[in-house]
Amino acid sequence: MRFVRALWPVIFLVPLSWWADRGCSFAGVDPAYHATLWIHERLGWFVAALAAISAGVVIGKVVVARRRFARLKAVAEPMPARLESALQRAAAELEISVPTVLYLELAAPIATTIFGRTVLLSRGFVEGLDDNDLELVARHELAHVRHRDALVGVLWHLAFAALLVPGFEPLERRLHLRRERAANLAAATGHEERYVSLVARLSHGGQLCADARLGLEAAAPRPDDRWLVWIAPIAVFSLAVALPLSHLAFRHDLPFLLAHHC
Repeated sequence: MRFVRALWPVIFLVPLSWWADRGCSFAGVDPAYHATLWIHERLGWFVAALAAISAGVVIGKVVVARRRFARLKAVAEPMPARLESALQRAAAELEISVPTVLYLELAAPIATTIFGRTVLLSRGFVEGLDDNDLELVARHELAHVRHRDALVGVLWHLAFAALLVPGFEPLERRLHLRRERAANLAAATGHEERYVSLVARLSHGGQLCADARLGLEAAAPRPDDRWLVWIAPIAVFSLAVALPLSHLAFRHDLPFLLAHHC
């Protein structure tokens, strides 16, 4: 599927005027030529179909996410008193209201922000922290809430999914790490040494949010992302320029293309 997503635009870049009257002796060349010609003639419908597929992909992702969120809400338990107290202290320091918190009776360590103003925490994460550490964790998650990071992350993910072109993972990861670094700095302000010590103790990879590297240095972009992060945006920009030009050339050459082939 990923291979198909990468190659579907290429069909519109094939210079049919170079192809006409050539390769007729090879099996399959003529059907492929006329299939490409047929698609070019109906480019408007094809674009409309791609737009519908993009909308379906986005809607599907939203529906799945909402169902998973509903399941989390259904199994959430009341917060421990010390967690509630830590959240209130952190909210007062950051000057925001306490968000919705889903507390899960799970042994897996989970601490992350989802769906805007909702923080997800698990027993496996909370029970290993003292009150001071718990307040630092709360500061980190509330910093995400204040910056609307969960909403921003979802919008970027849906935008990349709607393009139907693969390769945006490095850019999405880079944007995610920038948000994590900002949350780290907000959480560590005034408590730098204790925060760095907390991150070092939480895990070998410096993990705080679920599936996110969150040490003050761990949020630096990966070295291999330096160039990969630009590949997909450059490809999409190039296609946005090349496809209309290719179609204009096709319309100009259409009488010749219809008359000159096997």
